Amino acid sequence: MTDFRFIFKLFLLAFTTLHPLLASDTPSNVTLEPSHTNILAGTKWHLIEFQSMDDAQGIKRTDDPSKYTMNLHEDGTVTMKLNCNIAKGTWSIKEGQSPISGQFQFGKLATTRAFCPPPSMDGFISMQVPYIRSYLFKDEKLYLSLMADGGIFVWKKDTNESMEMKAYPKLETAIRSLYPGYNDKLINPIYGVKKARYVYGHVDLNEDGNSEVFVYLMGSIFCGTGGCNLLLFTEEENGYRLIDQFATTRIPVIVSNEKNHGWKNITWLKSGGGYPSSYLTYMFNCKHYVETQSTSSKKVPEGKPYLSGELTFHDGIPLEPNK
Repeated sequence: MTDFRFIFKLFLLAFTTLHPLLASDTPSNVTLEPSHTNILAGTKWHLIEFQSMDDAQGIKRTDDPSKYTMNLHEDGTVTMKLNCNIAKGTWSIKEGQSPISGQFQFGKLATTRAFCPPPSMDGFISMQVPYIRSYLFKDEKLYLSLMADGGIFVWKKDTNESMEMKAYPKLETAIRSLYPGYNDKLINPIYGVKKARYVYGHVDLNEDGNSEVFVYLMGSIFCGTGGCNLLLFTEEENGYRLIDQFATTRIPVIVSNEKNHGWKNITWLKSGGGYPSSYLTYMFNCKHYVETQSTSSKKVPEGKPYLSGELTFHDGIPLEPNK
């Protein structure tokens, strides 16, 4: 048995003594109080391995961590990518004396049931996660342990700085001001109209030391067959000012080192809507960005990608409507 698993086993023994719920042999129906300001809210993880407390079983490692991801959203929902399947549900925690450890459990998860080519851990994960009862956050890794010394799932934090998923009220105010028609009356789940969601990323396009912000809006209100709305803001003393907005774009946004009027060029892939795929490049004209070039989609343009990574509607931050 590895030293870490031995230490963690001692931690679990002490923790289950303090919290009898964790020692139960069956999934609990007790819901912990969700805490949306804890260190795990708004984070994304890649599964590295499963450590069995039984040395005979040893360690199960994923063949590719990017196939198994977990998004712990601030609203208490969770989205998991399990190879070729998706699981959605809720999560909740109760911090211990230190916020880096405590109780953790998932609510009921709805999981797709596609057959994933072997080797795949999707079925094993789906069966085991209902029995998770505690967490430990250490060295950018999240250890989720099963009840009764059943084992430990080890997740590594996604440190993709190009896309952020923590709610940003000041930015949301700027977004809503652009769309006064986005209000409570418009949101009607009966007709398939749900709250929009967004993600954002900071980038210094003019290298003045102050970051601009890309915002990608998602939902039936802001998307079409060719993509969704992209906004570009700059922060000022009284809030955010819109620099430009682009309809039906696809992410990631590629930021080039080449400049025009002191601002870096930006590019993204255009596809859908009946048009052939191509990369569109935009240059700054002192006021806003204008399309200047279209190149083949077979070669990815040089530059740093922003708002990159696999993204579904459920990964975004809910955007509250205007009242």
